[in-house]
Amino acid sequence: MSGVKAGDAFAVYGLLRKGASGFAEFGLARAFRPLGPCRIPGVIHDLGGYPGLIAGQGEVIGELFEVTDVSVIARLDAFEDYDPHKPEGSRYLRRRIRLLSPDAEAWVYVWNRPVSGFARVESGDWLEWAGRKV
Repeated sequence: MSGVKAGDAFAVYGLLRKGASGFAEFGLARAFRPLGPCRIPGVIHDLGGYPGLIAGQGEVIGELFEVTDVSVIARLDAFEDYDPHKPEGSRYLRRRIRLLSPDAEAWVYVWNRPVSGFARVESGDWLEWAGRKV
């Protein structure tokens, strides 16, 4: 899989959204240029304080960004426990996905493990589910 390049679109739906802990922790305001809200196909589950996106019928609320500083990607991969050299052992995979809106492809972290026993976030909005305000 090719790597993320400057100018690529990147969609986030959980702890990396504005108003969530990871956004500030990783300095995404400097590394990403905001492009607005997005809707990601699939469903999310509460994995115990953080969400995991899986394929399925549904919409997940997210935020879309343009990558301006690719050096942040290695740190995000580590945070998401994604090893591009050993994807089978990774908790998340970084994949390019066609968004529901806007009509664009974006990099997204998708959950790489079973979700049985974890609550589905019916609204598709992690920040709402977690009681945070954007």
